[in-house]
Amino acid sequence: MKRILVKNSIFGIAQAIINMLLVFFVIPIFIKMLGSESYGVFALVMVIGNLNTFTNLGLTSALTKFIAEQGRCNETNIDIVVNFILVLITLLPFTIIAIFFNKFILLDILKVPQSVFAVARGLYIWVVWANYLLIVGQVFKSILDALQKVYITSIQQAIYNIIYWSLILIVLLLGFNLPEIGAAIFFAALIWVLITFISAIKEWGKISFNGLNKGFKNSTKKQLSYGLKMYSSGLIGFFYEPLSKILISHFIGITEVGFYDLALRLRNQLWGFVGKIFYPLFPFMAEQKDKAVVRKYVHELEQKMFFLVVPLTAIIIVIMHPFIQLWIGKNINIIAITSIIIISFHLIGSSTVIPNYQFLMSKNLAEKTIILQFSNVVFNTLFFLITVSFAGYYALIIGNVAAILSSFILSLYYQKKYLDSLIFDSLEQVFNLIIILTILIILGIAIKLFLQGHNVIILLVEPIAIIFASMVLYKLFRLIRRNDINRYFGNNNKFSNTLVRFYNL
Repeated sequence: MKRILVKNSIFGIAQAIINMLLVFFVIPIFIKMLGSESYGVFALVMVIGNLNTFTNLGLTSALTKFIAEQGRCNETNIDIVVNFILVLITLLPFTIIAIFFNKFILLDILKVPQSVFAVARGLYIWVVWANYLLIVGQVFKSILDALQKVYITSIQQAIYNIIYWSLILIVLLLGFNLPEIGAAIFFAALIWVLITFISAIKEWGKISFNGLNKGFKNSTKKQLSYGLKMYSSGLIGFFYEPLSKILISHFIGITEVGFYDLALRLRNQLWGFVGKIFYPLFPFMAEQKDKAVVRKYVHELEQKMFFLVVPLTAIIIVIMHPFIQLWIGKNINIIAITSIIIISFHLIGSSTVIPNYQFLMSKNLAEKTIILQFSNVVFNTLFFLITVSFAGYYALIIGNVAAILSSFILSLYYQKKYLDSLIFDSLEQVFNLIIILTILIILGIAIKLFLQGHNVIILLVEPIAIIFASMVLYKLFRLIRRNDINRYFGNNNKFSNTLVRFYNL
């Protein structure tokens, strides 16, 4: 089991790296070819992708859970067929309504300027249909994920990302506009659905319809009962980042939506790494019956995630400004500040508690994730509205930080209540990590000042220096144990033995 979890995570990380490289390459070309306002429109219209949460009723998460729990049996076959039917039934009316009311959604809700409505509408309609395909394809992806074949879905996602961004790049270079970009997005979605469907059938085998008439009602009731909890969590979650973009559009401007979106895209690249590492835990936890095993995994992974996040946060803080200068080349300060704060707080306050979130989802405690998401939305919106009159655009950052802190505290509360566990073994560990983070930031700033004006060298030197310094500091503060090295890197191999000698263990 450990081997397949590691394999799934490695393939997921590889997929995230591919997507990151594509994003970093294509977006500057997008902004250069079509301008910041068009990118802002693109970012705003792509909010429609989050409308997936309005349509699938949490059914794909429910299917993953029940397949993982039940395994290959006739009941699971019925669940797959019923899930597919329910997705089609619930999805089509939402899609038609979204297209019919396109003018109202674009002009009145998203606040797209009238001057760009025509091109925005073309992009919007293509994206709506692309999302239709993507949601249907989630049924087949759920089958593969539940079979612990996450590495296959990661490969498929990498193929989708390559096609997605390559087609957008081709459209840009040919001099086309947003509607043609929408068509490229739709075509990429179509290819992804086809390859995911073929893979799911190949791995699962023939799906039996035996007993469908008798089992349809019970399967529907079971999946909707669990799925609606997940749906409520996702539905509330929609009002976090997408609502943030809408708030910026209403209160500040369309160009600033693009600034916020760039910060989110950078955050999402790192989040992609974290998510791919931890996603295989969801089907694993769903099938795990021993609570002690779940407690061990959640506690261990969260603690070690903090050990990774501390140097990563220091790196983000010191390299973001020169990186934005090289990557985008304009509006550097506002994008860099937004990125530093949002990414740092997400790394520390959100990524570290993902294992607990997955525990809640997989063990019939999904209603708690609703409260976590609700906390995000309430604090984000409340602090934005309170501070926007004097903080302007930065009110959104204040709201995001307040939201992350609120959900982090709640997550710790649920972890203590249901697993009788927290992230750290002692307060001493917490203080040591705070001291280490402070030292790393000071070191990074000193190196940055010494290399001032040499952005490429800064981007190369800073990560290496901070990672090495963090290893030394972890040694001085005795945060690494021999059991940790053996668990993650194996026993008596060359690499693990080198680490043991370095840490004097």
